[in-house]
This record gives sequence, C-alpha cells and structure tokens, in this order.
Amino acid sequence: MSLPPPHAAFRSAISSRCWRLLLFPLVLGSASALKAQINDLNDLRQLLSQNGSNTASTSASTSATPAPGPNTFYAAPGPWGKLRCSYIYLEAPTALVDSFPLPNSRPRWTFPEEMLSTLPEFFRKASLSQALITLLLSPDQMVRENGFVHLFPPLPDLESISPESRAFIYTELSKYPPNEFCVDPVLIVGQTVGEWYRTSKLRPALIAKIEQMCYKRGDTIAFSDVGAILNYAESDSEARAIFKAFTRTRSLMVKVEVDHSTNIDELVGYWTLGIGLRRKDIEPFVQSVIDTDGLETLPLSHLLPSLVRKLMYTYPGLDLAKHGMLPDCHWTSLNFFNYEPHEYLLDSRLATSAVLENFQPVEAPYKYGDILFFLSNTTGDAYHSCVHLADGIVFTKNGRNLLSPWLLMKLEDVGKIYLYKGEGRIQGFRRKNPEESIPSQ
Repeated sequence: MSLPPPHAAFRSAISSRCWRLLLFPLVLGSASALKAQINDLNDLRQLLSQNGSNTASTSASTSATPAPGPNTFYAAPGPWGKLRCSYIYLEAPTALVDSFPLPNSRPRWTFPEEMLSTLPEFFRKASLSQALITLLLSPDQMVRENGFVHLFPPLPDLESISPESRAFIYTELSKYPPNEFCVDPVLIVGQTVGEWYRTSKLRPALIAKIEQMCYKRGDTIAFSDVGAILNYAESDSEARAIFKAFTRTRSLMVKVEVDHSTNIDELVGYWTLGIGLRRKDIEPFVQSVIDTDGLETLPLSHLLPSLVRKLMYTYPGLDLAKHGMLPDCHWTSLNFFNYEPHEYLLDSRLATSAVLENFQPVEAPYKYGDILFFLSNTTGDAYHSCVHLADGIVFTKNGRNLLSPWLLMKLEDVGKIYLYKGEGRIQGFRRKNPEESIPSQ
C-alpha cells in the first residue's frame, strides 16, 4: 500500500454494516450523523509505515479448549487466568423497539435508474426465471423516483430465490442506501439460524421462514427481507416481536475461575497492566473469592475499568446523545481506561490527536488494553476499533446507534462482520506510557 507523506490526512470512516444503523436517523435525524468518524488521520498512516503493515490474523490469538455444553468454552491458558466463556444473546429493550416504526411489508428492490437497461442481463446472471424478470421490469410494475427505480418482487417469487441468487442480487443492492436492510443486514455470526433464535419468542414456523430467506455474506449468515417476513405476523404484537428478534446479537459472558492454586501475582499483574492499575481493588477481591468456600468464579467485569463495567451488555440511552451524536466504536475504545468518558473524543480531530500522541503500533500477540483498528488495505481508513482483553476476547460496540450494545466478543467473530470483503486488516495500538496516560481510578 502506498502511504501519503506526513501531515496529509488519515481518514477513518466507520461503517458498522449492521442494519440497526439505519434506524438511528429516526431518533436523531440526519443519516450523515451516523458515520462514526475519525477524520484527518493521515499521520497515523505515516506511523503505520514506520512500523510496517503486516496483516494481523483475526484468529491467530484465539485458541479455545472446548468445555461441556455447546455454548461454553475455555480461553487458552495464560497470565489472564482461567477464563470460562459462555455465549449469551441480547435483544434491544421492548420500550426502545416500540419507539421505531415497522418497515413496509411489501418487498422492494431499488437500483439506480441508469442501470435499468442492464437489469435484464443482471437478473439472468442471478438465475432468475424469464417470467419473473419480465414481471419485475414491466413498466406498470416499477416506480421511478429521484434517480432510482423501485422494483417489487412478489412474495412467493422472493421466497423461492436460492441463497446463491439472493446473495448475488443483495450484494449489488447493498451499494445503494435505499436498500437499508441489504446495506446493513441482520447478521448471524457463528451459529445456525435455528440456534440463533432458539431462545427467542419467535414461532418455529417464522424461524424456518427466516432460514429459507437467508444468504451468506462472507463467513456470516445474512438476512435482509425484514419487511417481507412481517407478512407472516399474526398480530401487531407478533410483528413487534419479530422486529425485536432482529435486534438480537451474541455476546460473551466471561468468568474467571480461581482457587488456591491460582497464581495471584500473575493474574493481578496482567489485569493491572503490570503497573498496579487498580491493584488495591482487584487483589483483595480475588483473594477473598479464593478464600470463600463454594465461591470459585468471579465475573471478568470486576477486573475491568469502571466505565467498561457500567457500559457492558447495555444499550445507549438518549442521554448519551446530548452532544449531538451517540458514542461509536472509537469513542468506546479510546475511553476504555477513563473513569468518566472524555466527550471530546467524539471530535474526530481530537480523537486523532489522542491516538497519535498516546499510542504506538504493535503486532500480535496483543495484550490487555491494546486498541485494535480495522483498516482498509486500499485507503488506510480505520472503519472499526475494539479493545483486546485476553486470548482474542475483545470489548466492542458495533455501530453508532441506539440498538447496538456494548459487548464482549471473540476477535474472529468481529472480523467476520468487518473483514468480510477480504480487503481489510487489523492493526494493534498500545499506550506508550500507560503509567502516565491512564488516569487513576
């Protein structure tokens, strides 16, 4: 990659690629406010060029020993202790979901009007029948508006499209903002559709219908026919339940197993960065758990900074939008060790300065507190970031919107969301002088 000279512009344009992103304008207005920006970061490109640009594998640092139960595993052994990880599923609160209008239930595909002459061949390449192509492109069945042409596939035909054809068509549709659920589809990461919705309120028939209309996006399962599935709701309340289920996301619940054989100095040293950060709080708590009969685990959150403990597994409230925009992944990453969030980090220019002044690029294996930026190989843009905790487990917020919670995830799963195009890479950054730059808590 050819990098620009110093003091040009390193641009970071986060694109959450989660359909929930499209819902936020309904609450706070302009869609342009949604893009989590760290702009003018050209200097960071120069910093990267000095350190090399080796691609970090999303799976290199993740090694797990399976434990009994399909949703539980142990992290690899290390100075972080014995970590038992379980998958949990979060859905947005009902009150929050009810504040959003349901999408139109009539299926719609929107293309640029200049593509109209090429659509017959495009649909033939997608293996659609000639009868369906003729119907879709019938002048009395389409609507032209503001440079776009809207096509309306009948529901039975839409359902019968193969996953391969659906992926081909929806990949093209994802290039155009009016196709909001193709741009940001529902993503099912690392699970089957049935397992993903097993504990939801959805009827088995609805889950089967969703599975029928899914397609692959990279290594994830994607679903974009959110409006179409509402045709099968038996009531308004079930339509809301369906919509709520589409906010479902998977997180990790991590617990630290400790006993009298635990190396307390090593464990506490890792989670205090080797500089005694919060050691006065962490060490006696860990020791008390060890000394208490029948109490053999503690939630990982007790070892993490106060702001992280406050945010983990929660959804942002409108109070966090008092500065004109909600927190994004970069705000989350750069505020990781702060007792109170530094709101100036919503400003792209100042966030840039914080990275350049306080961090240096590092390669895997990553340590606790390293910020991992997802960078475009072609532009150098940083379009996502998260914080490494241990053995490929990260703290992340996947989108600047009300329906994206703060989560713990495996780095390889975050990579499936953000590196699916195959042209991105991960670059770690570590604080230069943590004993000086991290505030005491």
